[in-house]
Amino acid sequence: MSTDAIVMLREGHKEIRRLIHSYRAERDAQVIEPFLRALTVYTYIEREGMYPRVGVLVPETEPDILGFAEEHHIADVLAAELYEMRRDAVAFDAKARLLMDIVERHMDAEDQRWFPRVRAAVGRKELQEIGAWMATLAECAPQHPRRPSSQMVWDTVAA
Repeated sequence: MSTDAIVMLREGHKEIRRLIHSYRAERDAQVIEPFLRALTVYTYIEREGMYPRVGVLVPETEPDILGFAEEHHIADVLAAELYEMRRDAVAFDAKARLLMDIVERHMDAEDQRWFPRVRAAVGRKELQEIGAWMATLAECAPQHPRRPSSQMVWDTVAA
């Protein structure tokens, strides 16, 4: 498996998209558990590994990182609410679909706009180092969503 950070994140996108497609095709609430687990790990390694490092290496990407961090925050809140909901709750499907729509839009923005920009600005060696760090983070990442704190990623990066 490649340790290139962008390759790793794109693989995460593929898995998350597969789970989204499966849920939409079947409306099977059993898919939510692996979807939330994959999303939780993915957002954790991106927030703790990719964003801070790219923010240092490519400071002009900070506006993108801030926007993505806000999207993560919204997704984290919805994911935590969904995780705590009864699967037969009236709003369960609507909340699941909304979360999936937000996540897809986020992944599309990264795939189409941000990853190519980062790849052009960051060397292969640096992307492999970031990817290796993200692989380490994945091993200790939370396995289910938690309500996020009010502190956002840029509060910790700027400090």
